[in-house]
Amino acid sequence: MKLFSTLGLAILMIALSMGVGITVMADSEAPPGDYTKETENGNYIFVMLAPDGKDWSSKNAEIRKVYRHSGLYNKSNSHEPLWKVYWYSFSVYPSSDGKHIVRMGPWAQSTSDLAIAFYADGKQLKQYAISELVKDTDRLRRTVSHFFWQSTLKYNDKEGTVFLKTVDGHSYTFSVKTGEIVEKKP
Repeated sequence: MKLFSTLGLAILMIALSMGVGITVMADSEAPPGDYTKETENGNYIFVMLAPDGKDWSSKNAEIRKVYRHSGLYNKSNSHEPLWKVYWYSFSVYPSSDGKHIVRMGPWAQSTSDLAIAFYADGKQLKQYAISELVKDTDRLRRTVSHFFWQSTLKYNDKEGTVFLKTVDGHSYTFSVKTGEIVEKKP
């Protein structure tokens, strides 16, 4: 009888230790990777190249054969960028006018992190930290390594706006051309 309970306890301990390891591995930041994003009208392509990093192996040889810089390219002549950027973002929204782009902030670890930024011809117009948009930080959805602060994001290329709703229920509509908040609801 004592042998069975000792064996049962050993199996339980092994099962628990395996479960803990899986949980920790599933919540780690994704490494930056090369990607392209075409504008809605199909005239331009935005290229995002991963920065050099110690353990990032997500470089795309096909993209790098054609593009040498992060920035916006005319789709019909893709050798030289119309303008360049010197930052990295996992999520961008290039405008069909070939001038404007919206950049989303990184994996959120602090409310002082970038939430959203607006650019014209690669130059920053306006940026907002998470703390400027989220008023009730108790409503942030936390994980082991980061948190989620937005619940909805809608980019409207035709209207030149971005609608963003935070996890605490605040909503903002931004102008893509200026970065200014044009409508805010608590």
